[in-house]
Amino acid sequence: MTSAHIFYIPIILFVGLIAGYFIGQYAAEQRLKERRKKLKRRQAAKKAAQTTEGPES
Repeated sequence: MTSAHIFYIPIILFVGLIAGYFIGQYAAEQRLKERRKKLKRRQAAKKAAQTTEGPES
């Protein structure tokens, strides 16, 4: 092993850590968007069900 490995290995690990952070952040944002979309659909369906079931007089 040369002395270049002393610098090379930590730099590559750091680059991987940074890349993983940004990829994970993107994935978390996408998951949050999907959850919000799903919640809106559920609320719309619930509201539609309530309006169609109105009080029967």
